Amino acid sequence: MNKSTSATEWKHMYFFGITKQNQNEIDLSQENIGALLSMVNVYSGISTGAAIDPKFLINAKGTTVWLAMYAFLTVSNPEALSEAKKEDALLYLPSDFLNNTFNAHNNWPPELLSAFDLNLKNYNLFAIPFLVPRSERAIKNLPQSLKAPDGSLEVFGVQEFDEAAPEKLLAEFDSIIKFIIKERSDIVVG
Repeated sequence: MNKSTSATEWKHMYFFGITKQNQNEIDLSQENIGALLSMVNVYSGISTGAAIDPKFLINAKGTTVWLAMYAFLTVSNPEALSEAKKEDALLYLPSDFLNNTFNAHNNWPPELLSAFDLNLKNYNLFAIPFLVPRSERAIKNLPQSLKAPDGSLEVFGVQEFDEAAPEKLLAEFDSIIKFIIKERSDIVVG
């Protein structure tokens, strides 16, 4: 059996964007996520097609979506987890696993949430979480935002979640909303 890995050996990353749909309705296929990840130079890791409301990325027990993904694979398939850490292999978790756990409980302190604007008229914010080994090659950002062909969602970029400063995630969404309001009349008016 391969040596087990630790959650600290993985970067907790996310794509961030907006959608007119409810986040739980978004279920990107393994192929869609693989294509998105390859655009940012990711070929090893743990991915999902689930889009999570940023307010719900930490469940009622205080567990982040990234730790839940890691724990699920640690229990269900530790060999695959070890292989994904050392080889070009992407493990894919079905959206249902995350949507059932990270869909209703807001674990952010109210004073922290009130410091950031997380509302955009007619749109919902989302994060698509994924993990990559810390030894993985450098992750690139998207050269520009990507819109789904059917217009159902738009991905603006990729960031690393910092457990020591989780408010950076909220600040990222706040800055995207400010950018959209200032620069994108097609969305603000639409």
